[in-house]
Amino acid sequence: MKYCMHLSTRIQDKRYELPLINCLTDLALEADVSGYSAISLTEHHLHENQGYQNSLLFASALAPRLKQATLILATVNPAIHHPLRLVESCNLIDQLNEGRLVVVFGSGFKDTDLVAFGRDLAQRTELYEQGIRTVLDIWDFDGTNGPLEFAVGADRGRLDVAVNPSSFRKPRPILARATVMNPAAIADSAARGWPLFTAIKDLGKAREQMTAYHVALEASGHAPETIALAKEWTGVGKAVHVAETDEQARSEADAFFEKNPSGAIARNADDMICGSPDSVVRQMRAFAEAGVGVMMCGFLIDLDNLSQLRRSVGLFRDEVIPKTAA
Repeated sequence: MKYCMHLSTRIQDKRYELPLINCLTDLALEADVSGYSAISLTEHHLHENQGYQNSLLFASALAPRLKQATLILATVNPAIHHPLRLVESCNLIDQLNEGRLVVVFGSGFKDTDLVAFGRDLAQRTELYEQGIRTVLDIWDFDGTNGPLEFAVGADRGRLDVAVNPSSFRKPRPILARATVMNPAAIADSAARGWPLFTAIKDLGKAREQMTAYHVALEASGHAPETIALAKEWTGVGKAVHVAETDEQARSEADAFFEKNPSGAIARNADDMICGSPDSVVRQMRAFAEAGVGVMMCGFLIDLDNLSQLRRSVGLFRDEVIPKTAA
């Protein structure tokens, strides 16, 4: 199983905006040289003051500084982006990071994103699916048999030539789909040969979802290398905290959520991987055995307690990754 540093947090005090961005940047650069295979960024416009909001711009800033890590955009909602601008942005990131990019499409879990960009909430699913189809058409368009005219909601456009820059990886970056126990989305991902991403909380449910996806993927008729790549980059997101003992880790996580009720990809310690290095190793091995290809780890980021964050990240780097990464 690969490991990914998932950079998602919230700010409550505007004075912390730049320190938070700097902290996330430092975590990304450290992860790049510390055994992580990937760094993931999320997108939540206006939702609880997401630290950087624009994951495409942040990825463009990080990419030239990374030596080996893949960037994962988890997730991007095509319903709120002009499709041409989205393809251009993803291609630029893919060029800057030399083909190490996974773009995960997701419809989001908050209405605020759609409202902020003037989208019709009643057309949420239609706009999402239409957006995916359109960006695929743009990626496939080589300038011949044109022009290519398109529309996603109120966004319209026409292409007479292929998009520039093209992606580094041909014919496009690795594309994936996010879902939580949606059988139709699981089947669609497998049919396309795309990796599957989820933030499911329970190990048993994760095993159930991975099994269903792997069965569908094996029956998809895709080439073996496509199936292998899809399995390799299929991921689960979990909040993670490591301390010297299980009791200490739980106590610190409880204190974090009391202070920051929406400060990570979990809302309480029961929804995360939390404990001593040995306990976390056992939990990570269980997820690997369930068929998870990438574990996206969201650490508990509190700018008022950076020593605790650093200790947790250090224990994970030194005591967990060497025993479980593949």
